[in-house]
Amino acid sequence: MFTTDDLSEYLHINKNQIYRLIKEKRLPATRVTGKWLFPKQLVDEWVINSAKQMVRCEQKPEFLGKQIVIAGSNDLALEVLTKSIHSRNPQITVSLSNVGSLAGLHALRNGTCHVAASHLLDTDTGEYNSSYIKRSFPDLKVRIVNLTHREQGLLIKRGNPLCIRGLQDLVGKKAVFINRQIGSGTRVLLDFKLKESKIDPSEISGYGTIAHTHMEVALAVLKGAADMGMGIRAAAQVLNLDFVPLANERFDLIIPNEYCSTEAVDALCKSLRLDDFKSKITHMGGYETCDTGKTVYERI
Repeated sequence: MFTTDDLSEYLHINKNQIYRLIKEKRLPATRVTGKWLFPKQLVDEWVINSAKQMVRCEQKPEFLGKQIVIAGSNDLALEVLTKSIHSRNPQITVSLSNVGSLAGLHALRNGTCHVAASHLLDTDTGEYNSSYIKRSFPDLKVRIVNLTHREQGLLIKRGNPLCIRGLQDLVGKKAVFINRQIGSGTRVLLDFKLKESKIDPSEISGYGTIAHTHMEVALAVLKGAADMGMGIRAAAQVLNLDFVPLANERFDLIIPNEYCSTEAVDALCKSLRLDDFKSKITHMGGYETCDTGKTVYERI
């Protein structure tokens, strides 16, 4: 259970906003001995459902210059960035919606988010994100800013009881796998690696079992629901799992030009360039910050 103070810190919003949401009956809450309490599980579900509704809505979200909705791929570095922005700019609200890289780009095109988080690999060119935008979103006038380069690989139980060394062991050792959703950059990378290794997905036990975040994959492995799954090294380190590296990839933020001059996006870009932010994500493991904060592609 969260108290009002706990929830204010957890969601990075002030208590007046919490009381307003309670009054409007938009926030799961209960009153016990005169105090408001908030079940953490229901709060997390409320945040996820609110974010999904934002992405699916037909109307463009109001942009006040102090609000950013980031939709797309999931990454622990994004959560660190959100906290960094808010700690220096408490008036700015940042919302994250983990819907996958491709869905994030569609949301950006439809105007239902302000920034897309993406790591879509073009398997023909080896380029990330810009190829998809050039080919599938020719009308988007955007700037692509790098968040980080990160390490992707297999998340495995500590001690590696099945002695897994690579993707071939998905079939050879009959390991149970947990996958990511179609449209996610991790799924695109996995399918490319499987094709490269000449592995038929139909031979993989658990290929059809879906998780929507890296931590969801890591938790499934930790609890024994799967022997391994594809994810980032940072997620493996958080839960003390073993990790078999498969690829280094570029993870970017795609920002429409019309938003680049707003206060919120300016605060985002400044936070990306801070040494403190770079140090924090590097410390988590599996991240490189050589291009963090740099514009890697722009269409005017």
